[in-house]
Amino acid sequence: MTRLIIFITFISISTFSFSQKKNNEFKKEADSIIRAEFPRARTFNIEYENAFARDFDSKLFDENFQTGTIENQKRINFSANIPFYKYKKWTFTASANYAYHQFDFKNIENVSTTAAFNQNETADFHQISGAISTTLFSSLFKKPLIYNASLIIDGNEKGLERIKGLIGASIILKRTANTTITTGLIVFVDPTAQIPFFPTFSYNHKFKNSDWEFDFILPQRILFRKPIATKGRLSVGAEFGGNGFYVNVDAPNFPSVFEYSQLELKSGLTYEHKITDNVIATFKGGLVNYISNRLTEKGEPNKDYIYENDQDMTGYFNVGISFNPFSKK
Repeated sequence: MTRLIIFITFISISTFSFSQKKNNEFKKEADSIIRAEFPRARTFNIEYENAFARDFDSKLFDENFQTGTIENQKRINFSANIPFYKYKKWTFTASANYAYHQFDFKNIENVSTTAAFNQNETADFHQISGAISTTLFSSLFKKPLIYNASLIIDGNEKGLERIKGLIGASIILKRTANTTITTGLIVFVDPTAQIPFFPTFSYNHKFKNSDWEFDFILPQRILFRKPIATKGRLSVGAEFGGNGFYVNVDAPNFPSVFEYSQLELKSGLTYEHKITDNVIATFKGGLVNYISNRLTEKGEPNKDYIYENDQDMTGYFNVGISFNPFSKK
């Protein structure tokens, strides 16, 4: 599951403050709110992330394999999203994503005699993705409804590897001055997805006589937020997400390409600051818990993984900056 897939997923579920409006007004407000809530939905976004040292142990073919320490895990991510065609209720968007992953290892110990992979002190991986997505803004029982479908192609610096897809829908059940409730469904057309489909539910509530609000999206995040001065916003809570990349293997009796997927639960603080009308900076920091880390032959179901590892909880930080040249004051 790549960051690009996660971004497109939330286009379908993150519609917090929509009232009963005409289609054009509804689409404009939807686009504005989605870009405000999710940096990777903005026109251009770049992030740097560092997760600190933690111990790990691993299994290969369900047998103990290696133990050691990941000294650092670094990640650089760049995304771009360009709407290129609109027709009545339909909007088409072209998206691109590049991610660089680097792992620094220490004290690697083989606890198995199985001849397999040689682990260097440093390993790096590149992930490249592109997508075309279409979004339909409609209504059902006089309630705003969004449909989304996406076609995704990804690979690494050695070439394109796979074509994936997803479809989703989200409907706003309730909208008042302080509370918005939505529900929906996301389906991944990808046998390797650790979560092939899931229902979505969001609940946003602004507390009376307070700057604080409660923001809950199943399964992505639970946050308490408040504005800081006129250009900042502070969030406290937890976010669920994932990363993935292709691993090229040169070893006897092994396929040449595998997919590594990682599911994470991050908790801590997020601060966003509006530098100009077009530029927003973001800082995140806290703890990260690695829920699942698996290596699967390319194109095979995630449950048929050959390798997995368990990693201790550790600290992390993330800094990013996004730029939207089309933003208005």
